[in-house]
Amino acid sequence: MTTIPSFAFTPYQVGSETIIRPMLTVILKKDNIEFPTTLLVDSGADYSMLRTEIVEDGFLTNLSSLKKKADTSGVGGNTEVGILKATISTLEFEEIIPFQVPLNPDKNPPLSLLGRIPFFYKYRIDFRMGYTNDPTLGKFVIYPETHKRKAEQFARPMKIKKK
Repeated sequence: MTTIPSFAFTPYQVGSETIIRPMLTVILKKDNIEFPTTLLVDSGADYSMLRTEIVEDGFLTNLSSLKKKADTSGVGGNTEVGILKATISTLEFEEIIPFQVPLNPDKNPPLSLLGRIPFFYKYRIDFRMGYTNDPTLGKFVIYPETHKRKAEQFARPMKIKKK
């Protein structure tokens, strides 16, 4: 029987309110450097993003050495990003993730995050908050996705018929 890993939500202070968030503790690896951190599992983010201090202080990488990808936009507005590929690992899995990194440190996201592409194509993430009446509790589970078809086989863009 396969064990499905379950992770508790993490209380996070936002102003005067405590919000529980799906934070995943990982080891980030690049070259011979390993860096422990937590990532917000963000189903609303297309791509994963690292805060600049992880790249500069953790991986000893100058932002100017990153290959510029494009501009990205989000809650914090538009910013130019570079790409840094790093391996995320937990006891349950290990994956190479292309992280976006803001090239302007003033445009740092509040938290480093794990977005949908490519992670959510390989793993199913279920957010479970309804199993309890306690609003301070919650959990999420991550387990390998078993598609019958590969993601690239789905029609893109989807054609939706209007009534």
